[in-house]
Amino acid sequence: MWYVIQTLGGEEEYTADMIRKRIPPNYMEECFVPKRERIKKFRGQWNKVEETLFPAYIFVVTDRPEELYQELRYVPKLTKVLGREGQNFYPLNEEEERLVRDIGGLNHWAPVSRIEIGEGKEIRVVDGPLKDYVEDVVKVNLHKREALIRVRFMGREMELKLGVEMVKENGEHEGNHGGD
Repeated sequence: MWYVIQTLGGEEEYTADMIRKRIPPNYMEECFVPKRERIKKFRGQWNKVEETLFPAYIFVVTDRPEELYQELRYVPKLTKVLGREGQNFYPLNEEEERLVRDIGGLNHWAPVSRIEIGEGKEIRVVDGPLKDYVEDVVKVNLHKREALIRVRFMGREMELKLGVEMVKENGEHEGNHGGD
């Protein structure tokens, strides 16, 4: 089962590394921080960068949650293990697990989705993780090259940002000119 651990924003990878180093491997199958690819402009040039998909969250896969929970108490920088209904450690439900898997794939990494904008500003996703979440799009910011989706996660509404890039009708990338 998949569990969520809350940590300090910006400390996700550092804390995940500490967990992987301090917790014996027989207590967990995997510890990861889902990432997303984005396109950002630096000094007039567009660059692909990697950012945390779920800020302040670390994911752990285990079939030994009680033992893992006890071991996690000794990991510094850990804020808390997220749970529901008064429990300290609670697994994601199937829908939440599927969301993380759909967006990040086996590598827990969400590449940029390639999109076309049709008449009436209708979005058509050519490929990428946004393809299964078009109905959940709240906003597309072409200037920032990202789409904001609203999903249910850990029992509440959450907004996630996914990277996008425009493509022409023939599938080629739009030109990245300095005026963007």
